Amino acid sequence: MATKKTVKSNPTKKKATRKKSVKKQAVKKKVVKKKTAAKTTAKNKKADNSKAQNKAVAISDNEKRMMIAMRAYYKWEKAGFPHGEDYKHWIEAEEEIEAMLK
Repeated sequence: MATKKTVKSNPTKKKATRKKSVKKQAVKKKVVKKKTAAKTTAKNKKADNSKAQNKAVAISDNEKRMMIAMRAYYKWEKAGFPHGEDYKHWIEAEEEIEAMLK
């Protein structure tokens, strides 16, 4: 009987792989300059207030009515929901809103 010789095959060697390194680039941050607020003087404040007072507020009639209605309701609520004084609260609210819008 012949003996079989077993030949051990050399396992294939794995090739060593190199990791590719990526060079990091520095990112420059943007410098944001803060704006300095202009100092307001008493004259500037007075001029700004007079301009604001001269501007007329333009709102529609429906918006005006809704403002009056809400103000009248809050007056009625504050008074304790009395019966028969709705007209009084409406007139007071109307005067307040008119003065506010002028």
